[in-house]
Amino acid sequence: MDSTRTRVTVVAAAVAAMFCVVLGRLFFVQVLSASTYASQSRKQSQQRSIVAATRGSIFDAQGRVLAQSIQKQMNPTPDISAFVTSGQQRTTPAHAVTRIYPYGELAGTLLGYTGRDGQGLGGIEFLFDRELCGENGWAILQRDGRNFRYGKIGLPRKEPQNGCDVYLTTDIEIQKVVQKVLVETIARHGARGGMCMVMDPATGRILAMADEPSFNPNIPSDYPMDRRTNRCVNSVYEPGSTYKVITAASILQEGAKKETDVVDGSGGVYQVYDQVIRDTKPYGKLTFTQALSHSSNVCFAKLARELPAQTQYRYAKDFGFGSRSGVELPGEETGQVKPVSAWSGRTQVTMAIGQEISVTFLQMMLAFSAVANGGVLVEPQICENVVEPNGVSRQIDQYHPVRRVISESVALRLRHMMQTVVDSGTGHGAWMSGIPIAGKTGTAQKIDTSTGAYSMTRYWSSFIGFVPVENPVLVCGVVIDEPAAGESGGMAAAPAFKQIVSETISNPGIVYGERILLACRESQRTARELAAAADSAKGAGRSGSEVVRTAAHASSRDSVAARPDEAPPAAGATFVNVPRVTDLDARDAVGRIVRFGLTPYVRGLGTVRSQSPLAGFRTHRADVCTLFCAIEG
Repeated sequence: MDSTRTRVTVVAAAVAAMFCVVLGRLFFVQVLSASTYASQSRKQSQQRSIVAATRGSIFDAQGRVLAQSIQKQMNPTPDISAFVTSGQQRTTPAHAVTRIYPYGELAGTLLGYTGRDGQGLGGIEFLFDRELCGENGWAILQRDGRNFRYGKIGLPRKEPQNGCDVYLTTDIEIQKVVQKVLVETIARHGARGGMCMVMDPATGRILAMADEPSFNPNIPSDYPMDRRTNRCVNSVYEPGSTYKVITAASILQEGAKKETDVVDGSGGVYQVYDQVIRDTKPYGKLTFTQALSHSSNVCFAKLARELPAQTQYRYAKDFGFGSRSGVELPGEETGQVKPVSAWSGRTQVTMAIGQEISVTFLQMMLAFSAVANGGVLVEPQICENVVEPNGVSRQIDQYHPVRRVISESVALRLRHMMQTVVDSGTGHGAWMSGIPIAGKTGTAQKIDTSTGAYSMTRYWSSFIGFVPVENPVLVCGVVIDEPAAGESGGMAAAPAFKQIVSETISNPGIVYGERILLACRESQRTARELAAAADSAKGAGRSGSEVVRTAAHASSRDSVAARPDEAPPAAGATFVNVPRVTDLDARDAVGRIVRFGLTPYVRGLGTVRSQSPLAGFRTHRADVCTLFCAIEG
């Protein structure tokens, strides 16, 4: 009996002990560790999922889409972040976001591309990645035993902030022309490749930028890395004879020579230490203008001696060589301008003809733009404005002058010298009837890497010019890489320039074509009126300069009187017609330009004698209108 009672007591005690252990464990789990186990439960049944922001689009200056993100239908997979979150409905993923470039290879190296994670990896996509990508959101999704995830009311969620839209200064219609002509030119001459750019010289706006061979940013992995780089800013070359424009500018500005001064061509041969400078023809005595027109290496080698080495170096730096341009496109090279202390005995001569200096194509375009706009080096502009998802526009400054490199009068004289290059010199392949063009050819030998000497068969053939001469609207440059037959810049690149200008003028969808024609008509009208005024003043005892001033003033005054007063554009208008402000005081002209929503830039003091763009030209609101005043600043 006692043993039975003892056994019952032991069993009861054991059961009680076990019950206490269970109760203790329950207390520990349900009370002391409740938050820990709840968290583990949530981790197993809930998942934080990224809700991707929609990447902003890229547009050209006319609002045409160059790059955009779209929803793409795809097969369901368990690893996706786009879900339907209506109540507790079980769902599967339906869409993924992909980046589309509607124009394919057009401006491919300029636009760049995105990686698998949606981040920009080149060009504009990389430069404006922070603005374009936006900010991702997140959502807590419920997950069941079969690993299906679904939204549930009450679970936390943060909405994504979509990216901004970026509007460029480029015009896709000009880009089409440029890239088509470049591809045709490369094929015609059996060249390795080429580059081409079009810019507005007054503002530095890049209107087109192309290099071939290009790539399609829709399928970047199909192309090697060197095809995806923008060689207009990422590669350097020796400019050859196009650099003679900078040499000529420095000589004119320093007063070392005038256009009619004579230089001896020495029969096309000039010995400089152990190097012989040669011309393609045995020239005798040439004027300074003829030396530029015929691109005489011998004459420019002798002209280089007219300036101290330090002065020559200073002008190279002032024109922007050896430093970044400010465009901020990824991978921009600076080129190389050796300090005078590192010059050899022949550097001063060879640099004057475009050797022993390396440049980017963009730097050369900016230097020619300085000559075209009256002597001011400007920063290039690639972005016009950034528009936030709420519609607020962040306007990008449209005009960034860097420094004045030559005076306006010297720039005008140099433009007239460069016109002879096209009218009767090496650049005659760019000549067009009724369209005054100025420019310069270049045929630069490449360095043979195996010997370190200049190759006799491999060249950079180039032409850079602007149109029209008196009031340049566009600067266009063409560089052909190793034409098969070694054609010069006048043979390979100048005709391509002509074709680009011709197709730009004839395309009604390109506003700059209309602007070129307006500028040409204005120049022709002014020239006729000045000639008529000079003829009528013969025998009146007035000096030629007085006749010109009087005629120009009358012409401007009559033009203002004959044209009705334009009304300022409506608020919010994207495009405006440029008002006529010639013959007005600079202060009044600035006020009128501002009322029309444009940005004034004044050169000089006193009465406005000319303007760019011309009156009546249709342009974007906030674009720069340059006012040239009677007293040069």
